[in-house]
Amino acid sequence: MDLIDIPINTMAKSTGKFLCGLLLAFPIFAQAELGGNLASITQEQKTFGSTLTTSSQSTYTIYIQSISPDLVIKEYVSNSGNIFGVSWRGSTLPDFQMLLGNYYSNYLSAQQKNPRSIFLQDDNLVLESGGIMGGYIGRAYLPKQVPVGIAPASIQ
Repeated sequence: MDLIDIPINTMAKSTGKFLCGLLLAFPIFAQAELGGNLASITQEQKTFGSTLTTSSQSTYTIYIQSISPDLVIKEYVSNSGNIFGVSWRGSTLPDFQMLLGNYYSNYLSAQQKNPRSIFLQDDNLVLESGGIMGGYIGRAYLPKQVPVGIAPASIQ
């Protein structure tokens, strides 16, 4: 049977099944970013070729990615699987668009006001980033999603 002989309905069903399988195999909607979820942290680790370690606390887990000898990113994940905070330290800056996800535009707005040292704080987001060339440090967290009993100062 040639491709031309296959009924359109059969081809549409096969294509739909293929696309569903592809989406399950590659979780493109599960972002390891601030406000995202745990599902893609291991995929992110493979993408960066980073070393991934964890540190479990009572109500959250810290996923620590050593992307290079000089850049470490920590992702703070609640027991329900939500990334409520991220922090970074290194000689280079992280990919903020990837790290902050939907909050990247907040970063860009704050950067326009002061590109050397960023500080943004409101009810939905706290973002701090600064340093000097070769020594950058920062953090971002979602105050409303920080688990009860966790001091925001522990996100570092």
